[in-house]
Order: sequence, then structure tokens, then C-alpha cells
Amino acid sequence: MSFLSINAQTLVGVITDSLSNKPLAYANLSVLNSKHGTSTDSLGNYILEIKNHSNDTVLVSMLGYQTKKIPLHHFLDNTNALDIRLSGLNTNLDDVLLVYKKKKYTSAKTLGIPRKKIKFKSSVPIGYERSVFIANKSRRKGKIKSVSFYVKKADSDIYNMHPIYFRIKFYQKHAYNQGPGNAISYYDSILKPNNKNQKIQVNLDDFLIPFLETGIYIGIETVNPTPAEPTGSMYITTPNLVMTYNSEPLTYSSFRGQPWTHLKRKMKWKAFGKTSYYYTNPLIDVEVQFEK
Repeated sequence: MSFLSINAQTLVGVITDSLSNKPLAYANLSVLNSKHGTSTDSLGNYILEIKNHSNDTVLVSMLGYQTKKIPLHHFLDNTNALDIRLSGLNTNLDDVLLVYKKKKYTSAKTLGIPRKKIKFKSSVPIGYERSVFIANKSRRKGKIKSVSFYVKKADSDIYNMHPIYFRIKFYQKHAYNQGPGNAISYYDSILKPNNKNQKIQVNLDDFLIPFLETGIYIGIETVNPTPAEPTGSMYITTPNLVMTYNSEPLTYSSFRGQPWTHLKRKMKWKAFGKTSYYYTNPLIDVEVQFEK
């Protein structure tokens, strides 16, 4: 069901595949010149508040599909536009995966970001993606066997608690700005952890995700389980993502498909009378098998 509430300026609709009409679960919508947006639920339904943004543009994105930019006045003038159809990307990824399938590989080696012993938890707002660079110092081609990241239980007597899901994404390094570039896999699975301390390991052995000679970016996106966004300005997502200190700014951030931002803010750390400054990055481990 699709409708437009004029008074509340609320868009309600569904996002589907343009060929199969299959609902697209957890697709992203954002108001382009703001940090305001939402995502579809498991049935492709969305609810988007557009108050004070009627002259802006909605960005609609989904892994493996062409991104759409729709002026908000298009929704206001045509209620049939509330149901959005996305077209799949035409790529040669299947051919690339076939090549990787025929290769022979070494036993798995665990890689990750250089890190300090200090770890801490962070509440990542809904709709944000943290993408961290994993270097390939050997410059050898390979494939990813598994990815692991860590979460911790979140509690608060002050702020509202909002449960989240996670989604893992993979990107090549952009040739010019060195940030995340094109997707190198359309692997798409929603991870639904409980609010407790745990290591989340994603087995990717059957998906033949390339580990490039130039390294890769691995993104962790926070996904809202429902189409309704949290009410109030302050909330904590549960569980929290575990971060670590590092001497390099390896992480980029994106809000619901919007352009990437390089996270360069340094954190101050005091220990044994000495003050140091470090960058924060998600704590990620990657099992890689290299070509023989």
C-alpha cells in the first residue's frame, strides 16, 4: 500500500526489482542534502518523513542495483511514484567469480588492521556504514574465506535503545582518492545479532569474494529492522560495534549511499604519563586464501 500524508509530509511505499517485481529488503533511501533517511523492511516497505525537505532529492540505493535520484516534488505531484522500481546492474562479476572458482588456493591466513590492545565499543547510528581498508602487503591475488567483527552489549538508563542488524559489503580501492570504489561482490546477507558480547564470523568460502592485489575495503552497515526510524534525537544502537585505536585513518563513512567521508579525527589517549593520538577503526579480522 502506498500513500502520501500531506500534513505530516510522509511518503509510504514499496521498493521492488524492476524485472521480477520482487520486494527489495533493506534498501536505503536518504534525503540527499541532509542526514535524514530510512530503509525498507524485510518486505520492501518504507516510510520516509520529508518535512522541511520538499525541495530536495531522494537518493535510493541497494547493493547490486542502479542508484536512483528522485526529486521530492515528483512524489508530491504523482502518488504513483511512491512505489519505486530499481534496475539491476549489468556487470561481469559472474565471469570474474568463475575465474576465481577455477583457481587453487593456499591455506587461510588471518589479516586485519594493525591495532593497539585498547578496544572500546561505539554506537553507530542507523543507516551509517563504516568501511575500513585491509591492506594486501604481499600483493598476491586471493579470495576471502571469512570476515569477523566484534560487538558488545549496550546499556543505558538515559537514552532510548534501538536494536540493529548489520550488513557486510566489499569494495575495491578507488584509484584516485584511495577511498572505497566500486563493489567487488554482491554478497548480501543481513546479520541479526543479539545484544550481547560476541564475535560475529561470516563464512564466505562459497561466495568467491576476491582479495585484490591492491587490498580491499570492508564495510559494516547498520540496518534498521523496521521501516520506522527511531523517535527523538538521542538513541543508542544495540549491540555496539567494537573499535580499536590505530596510527592510520583507515576508515570511511557513508550515510545510506551518500558520498564517502574520510574519518580523520584523532582520539587522545593518556597512559603512563604519556599522551598519544590515534585514529579509530572497526575491529575486523579477515581470513584470506592466496592463489598458488
